[in-house]
Amino acid sequence: MFWNTEVAYKYKMSSMQAALGLAQLERIDELVERKRQIFNWYQSELDSVEGITLNYEAPDTKSTYWMVTAVFDEKFGLKKETLMALMSKKSIDCRPFFYPLSSIPAYQDLEQAKRARQRNKNAYKISPYGINLPCGMNMTKEKVGYVCKILESVLGVT
Repeated sequence: MFWNTEVAYKYKMSSMQAALGLAQLERIDELVERKRQIFNWYQSELDSVEGITLNYEAPDTKSTYWMVTAVFDEKFGLKKETLMALMSKKSIDCRPFFYPLSSIPAYQDLEQAKRARQRNKNAYKISPYGINLPCGMNMTKEKVGYVCKILESVLGVT
């Protein structure tokens, strides 16, 4: 998933997608507030777990928390693919933290990608240990609590 093997472009938006996008923009404040609420539930549940870092909101910014990203300390000994598989066994679908662009096959032979692989140490350090937790608009505080309970169990911190 999200492991592109070639470069491609698709910019076409259908009329239906445009209408849906416009309708969503008309309620953007409500949608962003809901995403922030979901993130806050995760933050409240996971704040005390050492070795888990959630999205950072810099001063003077307001994150939309499109995704709730969790990066795990290497001490847990689980890379994202393994962690996602273990969560999936408990019927919890997670998405991988994005791979550095210079690591994916679509760019691997480009000279810029070779230089980026040398330069972008932090991206390569955290990418193997990050996942995006379920954060759809249908999440409830109880569902977030369940996801966190299973996550802690999988990580061995319960």
